Amino acid sequence: MYDLPSTHSEAIKPETFVETALRTGRAVVVGHGIVGHQIVFELYSAGRRAFSPIQILWIADAHDSSIASFGASGWHMPFLNGDPRIAAWAQRSFERWQMLSELGLADFVERTGSVFLSRDHHVQLPRGYPGKAAIANPIDFSAPLYNRAVLLDAGSVISACTLMPRLYRMISRFPGVTPLVRHIRDLADLLDIAAEFSAEVACVAAGDRAQFLLDDKRIEGNFGLVLLVDLAKVPAPFDRIVLMDKDRDHELTYSIPHRACGHVCLGGTAGRLITESDEYADLEHGLEDLTRAPRYVIEAIHEIRDRLLERLPVFGPALADGENRYWYGLRPAAERAVGEWLPRSSTGDIGVLHLGGLGGSGFTVTPAFVEDGLSVRRPTQNIEAHLGRPTPAHSA
Repeated sequence: MYDLPSTHSEAIKPETFVETALRTGRAVVVGHGIVGHQIVFELYSAGRRAFSPIQILWIADAHDSSIASFGASGWHMPFLNGDPRIAAWAQRSFERWQMLSELGLADFVERTGSVFLSRDHHVQLPRGYPGKAAIANPIDFSAPLYNRAVLLDAGSVISACTLMPRLYRMISRFPGVTPLVRHIRDLADLLDIAAEFSAEVACVAAGDRAQFLLDDKRIEGNFGLVLLVDLAKVPAPFDRIVLMDKDRDHELTYSIPHRACGHVCLGGTAGRLITESDEYADLEHGLEDLTRAPRYVIEAIHEIRDRLLERLPVFGPALADGENRYWYGLRPAAERAVGEWLPRSSTGDIGVLHLGGLGGSGFTVTPAFVEDGLSVRRPTQNIEAHLGRPTPAHSA
């Protein structure tokens, strides 16, 4: 063992984001998705426990349905991701979501069973599944195209599109929280905002926008789309269970009932990465008027509907009128989740913590991921130089 080089400044123990916010009484949070909500809640709760309120400036480009968390299907299954860290976060988050329970919003989370459908003759049950799993007959679920079905008894659905507006209203009214709709151009702009607010720390949970704001090329916008059909037009038991098609990496055909919202989410096409700012503008035009959407959006809508009618004709009545609502947006994709402090060479005295890259796992891992991310201590300049990277290996 050896000692790191020591200076007078090194005698000060590196602080976590929350510790700095408590000491200074101020913090900036960027992002109005589910991760941003969780961060603000954690900061407010920490200030309340310490009898030391924190003034929080909470910024986002917009607060509307264009945010990925507002259109999320919100299906929570603890084992789905093969990364053991993601699986561990998912299991911890599945057990209890303190933010929702404390705010009286637990009714938006409904425990439900799930059915995995596959045309393979042999289906391997997922590792680490916390409940019971059993092989079933696809015919029992009106899915004659499939050879195998696996019925899982645990899991939950979060009615995100109804939850998110209410959650935002509640958290934005917390004492000391100042929500602000403002476009942040780049890191320099963020540092100026933090300095004007007299904050020594800023936490960025900007989702796919982090690729521009922080110039973080690890983050990409992953296109996703769901059709929203009337729950009343979906027969039992499909109005209560999740259907997942395993034949195409869960991309094109699934059914997730949002009972609190009164609809069922069908689809979830993914795989197209959006990395240019002008592509973002094209997508936003389509949210206002579908006739202005890029061609691949229209193609995805037709592909989902055709695939469903072929493989799961039981949804035919819900799709018959051809006027189904839809949502599409970008999920922040990354090779693995990001939880790290930006280097001091880029941010100076203001600490910038980046939490993101969760892709389609946001509602599955957010409580545990944010808890761990906020506990990462900001390395001193001396430690950064010694390690040759901004954050120790605790990063996700």
